Amino acid sequence: MADFTLTHLTYAGAGLPTASVEFDPKFTVIYGSSNTGKTFLVDSIDYMLGGHVRPSIPRAEGYGQILLGLLLPDGRPLTLVRKPGGKSIHVHQDDLRELSHATPDAIVSARRIRSRRDISHYLLSKLGLDDTYVRTNESGNTELLKLADLTHLSVVTDTRMIDPNPPSQRTRGTAARTTARSVMKLMLTGEDEPPATKLPNADQRRVQRGKINLIDSLAVDLHAKLSRDQTPDELRDQLARLEDSLNDMARSLAGESEQQARAVAARAHLAETDAELEARLGEVLDLLGRFDTLRQQYETDLARLEMVSEAGNLLGYFQVGRCVFCGADPEHQQAHHGHQETTQLHEAVLAESAKTHSLLADLRLTIEGLEGQRDELAERRTALSAQAAEADRALAQIEARLAPLREGLEDTVDERLRVERDLELRARLDELEEHRSQLVAQGALPSKRRESLIAGRILSSFDGIFQRTLDSWRIPDVEGAGYDPYSGDVSAGGTARAGHGRGMRALLHAAFSIALARYCLDRRLPHLGFLVLDSPLVTYKEPDFDADRIPPNVIDHFYRSFLAFPGQAIVVENATPPPDVLEHARIVTFSGSGARPGFFPARPSTANRT
Repeated sequence: MADFTLTHLTYAGAGLPTASVEFDPKFTVIYGSSNTGKTFLVDSIDYMLGGHVRPSIPRAEGYGQILLGLLLPDGRPLTLVRKPGGKSIHVHQDDLRELSHATPDAIVSARRIRSRRDISHYLLSKLGLDDTYVRTNESGNTELLKLADLTHLSVVTDTRMIDPNPPSQRTRGTAARTTARSVMKLMLTGEDEPPATKLPNADQRRVQRGKINLIDSLAVDLHAKLSRDQTPDELRDQLARLEDSLNDMARSLAGESEQQARAVAARAHLAETDAELEARLGEVLDLLGRFDTLRQQYETDLARLEMVSEAGNLLGYFQVGRCVFCGADPEHQQAHHGHQETTQLHEAVLAESAKTHSLLADLRLTIEGLEGQRDELAERRTALSAQAAEADRALAQIEARLAPLREGLEDTVDERLRVERDLELRARLDELEEHRSQLVAQGALPSKRRESLIAGRILSSFDGIFQRTLDSWRIPDVEGAGYDPYSGDVSAGGTARAGHGRGMRALLHAAFSIALARYCLDRRLPHLGFLVLDSPLVTYKEPDFDADRIPPNVIDHFYRSFLAFPGQAIVVENATPPPDVLEHARIVTFSGSGARPGFFPARPSTANRT
């Protein structure tokens, strides 16, 4: 959306010094003493844009032309020339700053006329708003947008600054409130009203109103089910991001799960191997137990054989009578019988002992082998135990990584379900809104529900800018600042603007105008492109501030907030800007005396003119 830039305001008259002020394309501050023409300058801008009230002060007498310079949206210069009290405006496609008698490129009426040859239609056509309609009453009647519908939001005179009338309304009255709501809808959404055709009769309107009320009721229910206030485009973008996140999480989860499966298989293999080793170790220990018993038996047999051998020798030599070896009586015994028997016993014992020793040696070798197997199995089990502990640690680490992935996946899936549900609700709301718009276009009385004109998310965004504007000025007790689209008023600190004193009303009006300009210009929505504020600070005093002036803290922050203003700002004030603002803005000082006493220069005396 294109916009204008003011370049100068000039008063010219034959034989009189030209009175002119040039405006910076970004920020101009006009300040100084009272009664120097500051308010007259603002009233003159309003008058040149089609205002009805002619500004008049004694020093303006004798001046025959008022010239307002502008830059069109395409950068070309334009000068509007009007005689004080004249009903027409001469349009020159040139930058004129002196008394001019050149033939104008166009002559338009200062007031709105049916032929559209007026300043309102001419300038709105430059913005592409010449065929824009706004609602004028609750019955659905519409009319073409007027330049005045936008001018009062861009040029705020000192009287309107403190007027209790809502800042969005140009005049008082129910019809003015309806028009103001429609204009605000145009500025905040870029949507105008469809031209009214044949309106339905009273019975038809009652039926349509009933339908609209039902639609509004359904819309309220659907709005209550929305989890967040997001547009369909925002929801679709979020859904796409969630799908990407889910894919990334699924890949990460699959990779970790694969590692976990391999780790679990490896741990199971370690457990199986350990079970096999434990079983084999049990067998070896059982054999060692049995073989140790057999070894003890062999050692006992050897000890017994050794005892038998020694006892036989002793008995064979010393006993008389029956043979202790074969049981033969003496009379049956031969010579050297005892020696022979002893020798045979000794040989038998030696043979049995040798055999037992051989078996014992083989057994000890077997036991030694089994003990080696036992030690090897124990070492392997110890190594397996360490590997199992390492595998358990690896599994715990994998599980620690998997837990947040699973949790994040669940949260993301839940969020996706929420977004899909909100998208479905938004689609149903759009269907209801389309049906409602059709009923409204047919002439039904619109509901007074605040969402009927401006969506809640748009109001919330505008309220946020309005609140931040007030907060940036360091004004106390302005929490909950916002705009009521039905009443057209703004509020702060729990009180509507009309309920505040003059000083706070002026600041709230200025903040509303600045926030509206910021919102529209940042989003390329309909706006004239410039903002002129007259005396927003004069009457404000901070609570418990005794001095007869505005707290410097508020003054300084107020001026500094314009250094980042997206359009053209012109502030007319008595208060002096801080030094850092003086460096970055065009400063016009009306001192009341000296080189620039006021807007109008000192007139030459009669003696000098002769």
